[in-house]
Amino acid sequence: MRLLPLWCYKNQFLSYRHVALCRMPSLFVSGLSDQLIPPVMMKQLYEMSPSRTKRLAIFPEGTHNDTWQCQGYFVALEQFIKDLLKSHAHEESAQPSASVTII
Repeated sequence: MRLLPLWCYKNQFLSYRHVALCRMPSLFVSGLSDQLIPPVMMKQLYEMSPSRTKRLAIFPEGTHNDTWQCQGYFVALEQFIKDLLKSHAHEESAQPSASVTII
């Protein structure tokens, strides 16, 4: 519930505006016990993202500052990076190679 107009806030954190413009691969990490960024907001940001490569990793016990310590966090990060590398390698092999010499 907003009691003051947006222009009254020093930190506005208009993430939804920024995520809608970002086409870069994106990993959204959500701790279901996060009270600073509610899980519903993270899900909305994920859904608003126009990125072709996006993932939403959900950690039931994660809070805003300790989700990185949750079981499976680094596995999710590693899998996201592996998927990116695999996707990039596939895209490069599908493109015709140009006859370019780089010295």
